[in-house]
Amino acid sequence: MKVKEWTGQCQRCFEETNVHTMSMYSTCLICMACKDRESQRDDYQTAVDADNAAIKSGNFNFKGIGEK
Repeated sequence: MKVKEWTGQCQRCFEETNVHTMSMYSTCLICMACKDRESQRDDYQTAVDADNAAIKSGNFNFKGIGEK
């Protein structure tokens, strides 16, 4: 799996920003506004739990639970 390189533009909303993080749902690099919206989703804790479980099992390249 190859993560897209950061270009200074959110890979979800396409706004320019200097700060980013990876989505819990995919390998998209997203701005903090998109991260805030993402964290309000009903299934956000499921995404966090799946990511944590993958890391604990040694999978440091988890693709997320998928965009919806």
